[in-house]
Amino acid sequence: MLPPEPGPEGSEPGRAPVRRARMVGRRGRPLSLVVAILLFAAFWICSVGTAVWGLAHGRKGGHGGDVAYIVFWTLVFALMVWRLWRGGRVAIAFMSRVGTLIGGLFLVATVAFAVLFATDPPGGSALDFVPYLLPTPVAGGALLTAGLLLRRREVSRWSGS
Repeated sequence: MLPPEPGPEGSEPGRAPVRRARMVGRRGRPLSLVVAILLFAAFWICSVGTAVWGLAHGRKGGHGGDVAYIVFWTLVFALMVWRLWRGGRVAIAFMSRVGTLIGGLFLVATVAFAVLFATDPPGGSALDFVPYLLPTPVAGGALLTAGLLLRRREVSRWSGS
């Protein structure tokens, strides 16, 4: 009896071939890494825009310290995204955990607030806060998706972990 012919790379005899991950760019970054970075960046840009909008429309003066916090955390975020782009294993693991945790919390909080709004008595003030809650499920979904994309096998293979 002859042994089975070898299949495509990464497949075993008698099983369907393993799909290869899509790679992007000169260095061959996995598409899931690129999409996760774009989701994190979109979330951060929207968050900073909301913070700056709140500062511009705030009633108290002296926003120098608040602006310094925004600049500092934007630099920290930019360094983390740069490490993700370069394939840092620790950055990938950290951002995967953070994205999954915070995205999940956003989604759970949205459900909790929706229940609170539904149980508010007629004429209550809860409905005044609904417009502020609407972006939360989108942000939570984006963070959760980015965190899960960083956990994919092709990302860990590419980063060497």
